[in-house]
Amino acid sequence: MKYRTEWNLGLLYKNAKDPQIELDVIGIEKACTTFEKKYKSKLFIQKPATLAKALSDREQLSKVFNGSKPWWYFALKTDLQSDDPVSGAASTRLDQRLENASNKLTFFRLAIASIPLKTQKEYLRHPILLPFSYSLERIFNNAKHNLSEKEEQLENLLSQTSYSMWVDGQQRVLSQQTISYKNEEIPISKALSILPEQSDSNREELNRSITDILKNQSSFAEAEINAVYNYKKIMDDLRAYKAPYSATMLGYENDEKTVLDLVDVVTRYFSLSSRFYALHAKLLGKKQLVMSDRSVKIGKINKKFDFDTSASIVKGAFAKVDQKYANYLDSFIENGQIDVLPRKGKKGGAYCWGMGDLPTFVLLNHTDDIRSVETLAHEMGHAIHTEMSKSQPTRYQNYSIATAEVASTFFEQLVSDELESTLSEDEKVVLLHNKVMGDVSTVFRQIACFNFELELHENIRKEGQVSGDGIATILQKHLQSYTGKAMRVTKDDGYFYVTWSHIRRFFYVYSYAYGQLVSRALYERWKENSSYAVKIEQFLSAGRSMSPKDIFKSIGITTDKAFFEAGLKGIEADIDKLEKLSKKWLKKQKCVK
Repeated sequence: MKYRTEWNLGLLYKNAKDPQIELDVIGIEKACTTFEKKYKSKLFIQKPATLAKALSDREQLSKVFNGSKPWWYFALKTDLQSDDPVSGAASTRLDQRLENASNKLTFFRLAIASIPLKTQKEYLRHPILLPFSYSLERIFNNAKHNLSEKEEQLENLLSQTSYSMWVDGQQRVLSQQTISYKNEEIPISKALSILPEQSDSNREELNRSITDILKNQSSFAEAEINAVYNYKKIMDDLRAYKAPYSATMLGYENDEKTVLDLVDVVTRYFSLSSRFYALHAKLLGKKQLVMSDRSVKIGKINKKFDFDTSASIVKGAFAKVDQKYANYLDSFIENGQIDVLPRKGKKGGAYCWGMGDLPTFVLLNHTDDIRSVETLAHEMGHAIHTEMSKSQPTRYQNYSIATAEVASTFFEQLVSDELESTLSEDEKVVLLHNKVMGDVSTVFRQIACFNFELELHENIRKEGQVSGDGIATILQKHLQSYTGKAMRVTKDDGYFYVTWSHIRRFFYVYSYAYGQLVSRALYERWKENSSYAVKIEQFLSAGRSMSPKDIFKSIGITTDKAFFEAGLKGIEADIDKLEKLSKKWLKKQKCVK
């Protein structure tokens, strides 16, 4: 297969000097001004018919705005080359202009939110407004947290300097760091990804080098974390959110009880993750693990998975559910919508970005290991979800973060089983171990991170600031909480906060655990009955037309405490299976030695 390895940002604009960029910005600015003049009087909220017309016009304006296309173009360029001063400056400049334009629309949401409660109920039932009912419901639910129009506008403007520029600055500084390893200078993102593959002695050396960089960068990270967490505290206080996580859960359209039930159940089941790490230590032949052992494979899967091979495997797995999912991957490869390989200056990790009618882009740091195959499947799950959500009206395109991780982990699970069918018996044990290790990381590690974030937010709110050393100490405690006695966690391990990007996306991490347990249920239903693929397509196409709870209820899944416990029992069953298979596997390893 011939494929591009770098993004084709020409799908957005010809180049950074394309005159269409400025024309698009001007078009957005003019459209926002026109809309403001037409509706600022607020008369549109007085009747269902006038409100419906205003909502339709607002939807058309969203198409003009089109996901802030000019800003995203330079933001994506910056993710490919963090030291590009032209793109960084253009991104900041355009962000300010587009924020000023969008600020002119702030009145619209606030006006709708001001509709009296009795009238709200009438409007939600009115036939002419039924197509907009969920959008209206979300606005009404957020009403008590709204600020004045001027305050809302000011927050929009300050969020760039008080949050985005801090976080972006930290990421850019870190992405420039390289490590001398085996006569090669490698970016820290690559060092982190290859760490588990190294021998014990090399892993210790590489981990020490990574830790040295993280500790050296911790002064800036300490300032950044305290700045953005204090900024959040100020905004939460102004908006009267009762807890640090409240804004996130409301924004992700989850009710707090569901998420807190999830956190409570998983935390109570930390004994399962501790049990896994005890087995992990035994399989590695160690009395006690250190954190750099956390993701080490127990054996080698001899195959190397270059991107061509990875793409073929992923396509085959996707096609088993529906050929259309494999076709999406083909088109992404052909169009240059996937940036594949790690390189200096490129943002680490992996993500999918898509908005409105714009082409969707996937960023990878593919290193030819089996995890790279699974990551491709994971990010393409996001991409397929994004593309299929475009079947919804503009107001319901995209999707909640809570449903996002369900799609990605479902497609990742498909590929994991596809990989298993190609392996030897010994390699299947290795893959099962890797699968359980992944589940432990996705569910238990992320909820430990949720607990860490909550304590850090609470401490900063109480004390004003927490030192970098203090942040590391808190993270050390929560890493120890889910890994158990089999793992020795040091304060140095706590400095991973410097590079853990998700703690900057306040409480985002719970969505991984939520997504994993729901997607596991989807996958089991599909395996039992392939006709369930229709329900999966229904979920992927639902966009933001309902709450996550209602979307899953519509396809037969109820997300309550019992459901989460059942999902954890499934992980426990995998650990049971791994323990049994490991006895035979360990005997073989001893014979080989």
